[in-house]
Amino acid sequence: GCLLLAAALCCSGILAIAQARSCPEAADFLPCTCDIEGISCGKANSTAELRKAFQTDGPKEHTELWIQRSTVESFPPGVLGDFVFRNIYIEMNANLTSFNLSSLAKSRTFIMQLSLFGNALTTFAYSGIGGFPKLTMLNLGKNRLERIPDHAFQHPKLKKLVLSDNPIQAVGAYAFSALPELEMLRLTGTRVTRLGNYALSLGSRVPKLKVLLSGGNLASLSPLAFSDTRAQILCLGQNNLTEFPRDVFFPVLERLERRRQATGEDFLAACLG
Repeated sequence: GCLLLAAALCCSGILAIAQARSCPEAADFLPCTCDIEGISCGKANSTAELRKAFQTDGPKEHTELWIQRSTVESFPPGVLGDFVFRNIYIEMNANLTSFNLSSLAKSRTFIMQLSLFGNALTTFAYSGIGGFPKLTMLNLGKNRLERIPDHAFQHPKLKKLVLSDNPIQAVGAYAFSALPELEMLRLTGTRVTRLGNYALSLGSRVPKLKVLLSGGNLASLSPLAFSDTRAQILCLGQNNLTEFPRDVFFPVLERLERRRQATGEDFLAACLG
């Protein structure tokens, strides 16, 4: 029993030392907190408070940043000072209406995951993600985005893109065509009523590509809406579609059949009900 207690105390002491070495001074860093996993700033009341905290001396490189359920209204350039993160989760901040990708400039070559889920953003610099070479996941779900422009997303490594539960009414041509490594596109729960030509033209050649479009207002599809798309899983259920036109879906099936014959990969799994 004594040996176990001693071991536990020793481990606790080692963790405390590691945390002290990897974190800014706790009293100076308020309202943020820090441990060996990362930094959390959910208690921040303003952008000014965040900016002040990230001017604190101490180690600058951290794995994760969480800013969740704060009352922060904007995220401008320089707000994170010289701090660097690999994964950033700025989520469920009901007052956050402005986010500038330049605020992550110091993390530009390191960041792999960026979640801006559940904020109040009406705009986003879609083309700017190309400046983050290691980014593999982007979550913009549950904001107030109304339109995805033509050629919106361009990134050589992005694997997962979430745009669900936005009041999106239109998706531009080739919005997702320049994402060659995309594995999953989640576009559920939107207000899109019609997908125009090339809206879902996906350049990804990933064998298990999933495209999720269920639970929205989709009522019609242009003949070339899925031009050049090779999605293995395509979910369109719980929309307002009353038919699935041959001229829309037959080319998709033909492309998948050709690939199946060449590679032996499984066929299309469709969620249409």
